[in-house]
This record gives sequence, C-alpha cells and structure tokens, in this order.
Amino acid sequence: MAGEGKVYGSSGFSVEEFTGADYIILNHVHGDHCNLVGQLWERFRGRVLVHGACALELAKTFQIPCQAIYPLYPGNSYYFEDFTLDVYPSAHDTRGFREGRFNRPADEQKAYRMMGMPDVPNELMPMGSMYNLNFLLTTQNNFRIDFTAGKDFDMHARHVAEKHPNLLLRHRIRSYPPEEYARQLEAIGAQFILPLHQNNARASDEDLNLYFQKVNAVLASRGSTARAFNPEPYKWFKVYTGIAAE
Repeated sequence: MAGEGKVYGSSGFSVEEFTGADYIILNHVHGDHCNLVGQLWERFRGRVLVHGACALELAKTFQIPCQAIYPLYPGNSYYFEDFTLDVYPSAHDTRGFREGRFNRPADEQKAYRMMGMPDVPNELMPMGSMYNLNFLLTTQNNFRIDFTAGKDFDMHARHVAEKHPNLLLRHRIRSYPPEEYARQLEAIGAQFILPLHQNNARASDEDLNLYFQKVNAVLASRGSTARAFNPEPYKWFKVYTGIAAE
C-alpha cells in the first residue's frame, strides 16, 4: 500500500502546465482529486464547483474565498455561461470492502496529510468517501460529456438513458473484466469511453493498453462502432468531431 499511496499522491500535471481554469469541477474531495485546487484557483481565479456538503470544508482547507465556491447538489441542472451541467448522485467505490479492509472515520481523519493536501486538520478525506457526484456536461455546440465514477453504475445509466453523450469518462474499477467495461459503454450509448483513475493500473503495474485492446475486441465482436481509448497519462488531447476523406 505504500507504493500505491505514492502513485495516488502524485499530482501529475503541474499548475504551470495549465493555460486556464475558468471552472474547476470536483466529483469528490479526496486528496488525489483536489490537491491542486488551491493553486489553480490562485492562478486563474475561476469558479470551483463541488458537492454542497463539502463546499465550506474545501474553502477552509485551501483558503479559497467562499464567493468562488459554487455548491452542487444531485438532481439539479446548472446553466453556466459556457455549458450546462446536469448533476446526479454517485457513490465512491468500496474496493476496500471487497479486499477485506476498510477505514473507520478515525482512520480517514489521520489521512488528511496524504496526497499533497495542505498540512492542516480537515475532514475532506471522510467527506470524499461519503459525498460524490456524477454529471453530464453539455457544451454550447451540444457536445455531451458524461462523467460517472465509483459504484452504482446502472443507476447512473438510468439517469442518462435518453441523453446519448458523445464521450464517456468512466472509472475503470480494477475488478471489471473487459466485457463489463464494454457493456457500460454500450449502456450509456456514447461513441467513446476514456478511463478515470489510470493510476489504479499504474499502482498495480497493470497494462491498461492491453486491457483497452480487449475492450475494443469485445465491442467489435458485438458489432458496436463505439470504442475505448486509453490516453497517455499527463498529456493534453483535443477531442472533436469531424469528417475526413478516406
């Protein structure tokens, strides 16, 4: 677990590599998801979108002005200038339970110094385990990006059954065989699926490219035109639709 903690604690991108952050959307507030939020806000002064139950604790931990924090609540739609955000309930994965281990609240409190977090007492680790969000982001040109993490996938698939997103960002839980990951892409009806938490594979030395090849083989065998893509970690990519001659 020590090696895994080191992988999860790495920030990947540095703040200097960002050219803007008008909005920072946090699905939950564990340190490996929010450890750069304070630095990003100081540099770009954008809006920080986070579960309402965690909003004040996040502001206090990173000393972000409360006026810059925008609380989100499941079941609501938010109409921002650049996009619409539909927010849905979510639940953090319980891998520890499957592996016969779990953290009690006192254990989570001890972990507040982990993962590049400020060295101040805070409740973000247990809050990150309890309060999670899924969301569908629709751009001004109607490009739809669905974000779903953790467990209870089929509940989320029912929420977005008629939305037909272009792109699915989905937590690749370690216990999923390629057939299950392919099923989830087909259930959402997106054109592409990209993994969340690539560090799951890095922490266990798994070949995620091989895994995605197997996912695509499953999709092809079912006659699906949807595909899975494993982007190189910590590299920027452009996502777009277009028409090209063969």
